[in-house]
Amino acid sequence: MILVTGATGQLGTAVIQQLQQLVPASQLSALVRDEKKAAHLLEQGVTIRRGITTIRRPSTAL
Repeated sequence: MILVTGATGQLGTAVIQQLQQLVPASQLSALVRDEKKAAHLLEQGVTIRRGITTIRRPSTAL
């Protein structure tokens, strides 16, 4: 299973598209804030996971 964060953004969309050429969509998960924006990924067979990806205190991300 491969999890792509920010999957509805420009980079995340490009990453999902490239990965779909390498692995089955059933092996991909997309972490998104807005499930409505990811509906097209769900239709392609990508698993959608809703979550908040904002780091409020960058010092804790290290």
